[in-house]
Amino acid sequence: MDRPSWVPLFSHVLITLWFGIAQPQQFCSNKGIFSVSSTYSNNLNPLLSSLPSRMEENGIFYKATVGQGPDKVYALALCRGDLPSEKCYSCVNATSQSIKQQCPNQKEAIMWTDSSCLVRYANRDIFTKMEEIPPFCVSNPNNFSGDFAKFNETLHGLMEKLITQASSGLKFATGYVSFTKPIYGLVQCIPDISESDCRSCLQKGMGEMESCSGGHEGGRILSPSCIVWFDLFRFYEPAGTLDAPLQFPPGPAPANLTQPPSPPSPANVSPPKQTRNRNVIIIAVAVASLVTLITIICALFLWRRMKQKVENDDEMKRLESLEFNFSTLKIATNEFSNDNKLGQGGFGSVYKVTFL
Repeated sequence: MDRPSWVPLFSHVLITLWFGIAQPQQFCSNKGIFSVSSTYSNNLNPLLSSLPSRMEENGIFYKATVGQGPDKVYALALCRGDLPSEKCYSCVNATSQSIKQQCPNQKEAIMWTDSSCLVRYANRDIFTKMEEIPPFCVSNPNNFSGDFAKFNETLHGLMEKLITQASSGLKFATGYVSFTKPIYGLVQCIPDISESDCRSCLQKGMGEMESCSGGHEGGRILSPSCIVWFDLFRFYEPAGTLDAPLQFPPGPAPANLTQPPSPPSPANVSPPKQTRNRNVIIIAVAVASLVTLITIICALFLWRRMKQKVENDDEMKRLESLEFNFSTLKIATNEFSNDNKLGQGGFGSVYKVTFL
């Protein structure tokens, strides 16, 4: 039996809801605690409260310290590179409040909210250091169906390309590659770590992905220093990103991920390029048809105007031919003789006229 047409759309909605309502990922360290009235608490609270406004001023990343000695607090906030400023502000604002509730007296904590922003603080220097522990894994609940070995090879080619772009540039990259469905990817590092640390963090994230999201349509690894994410739908914001398909030379296939048992047959999906070409053809045909219709209407309108003008000219000529001057009528009626009078009408006498 054919699958109803609404099933793919419904599945996409479920996936979106799954990721949209995902709970924050937090880690509350047990390496130290503080009391509500302590100096550390008095340093931490205003620092966390200032993060949202500081993000508005500084972009997607901000770090600061407050205090001295053992009561010194190090804090940072990071938004995904594709987020608009208002979403970044809202995310950091919510996370900086939530982390105090989830980790009320821990001297070190980290929280990711909706995989969109990170807030982290500690009583030790956490700046310019690559740390991949603890990693948080969130998998797409749908198992992948289809040629999994080819999918795995294509996915790794995409992610390696993005890792190279991000680590050597802005520490952020997005892109997709065509498959039976497009595969979308996003990678990002904390901006203050080195190029080599960024690459190392992202590659370790891909390794973690194989163990926690193997066999699924998508997944993400959230660590203190980087994020790795892939899926079969575009989960990142299109604004501000170069959303173009990535091309890369074929290489040796990486180790296969775990294949899910008994997958159903995959649905056929047209690659984005074919869809765009078809849309261009449809628009071109529609525009040409509209221009042709307008041309025909204008031609008919002009033809009717010209025809009406010719008819009016003929009528005027016919009426002009019926006009006679008074002297002509006198001769034609024999000086209005009673012999030529035919009768009396409402407008006067009626005479028979004879033209020679």
